[in-house]
Amino acid sequence: MQDDAAPALDMEHLSRLRELGDSGSSGALARMFHRYLDSIPPQLVRMREAVEKADTSRLAREAHDLAGSSAVYGLPRLRQCCLALEALAKNKTEDVPGTLMAEVERAFEEARPLVLAELPLEG
Repeated sequence: MQDDAAPALDMEHLSRLRELGDSGSSGALARMFHRYLDSIPPQLVRMREAVEKADTSRLAREAHDLAGSSAVYGLPRLRQCCLALEALAKNKTEDVPGTLMAEVERAFEEARPLVLAELPLEG
């Protein structure tokens, strides 16, 4: 599933987000991204639990939510993986492959250090 053509972090999107704020708002943008990154691990746990319990409704909701927020924050690889997982869950595929969930987790682990490098917290 992993599409290497989709970057882990969309630098053009990040640049546009930076342009939306004034020069003094880079700290605010960094804090916003850091809060977002901190919110993802618990969501991944809920998704993993839904996979293990074959709870396709919950999995579809969680994957949909993470796909949407990933689009907002410019994490296209994570978004693509979540959309694939959501599609399987919506089709009531009870045997969602753990490998697909692992790809979602891997996409997050690839994006996280890139975001942290681009938007370090100041002081």
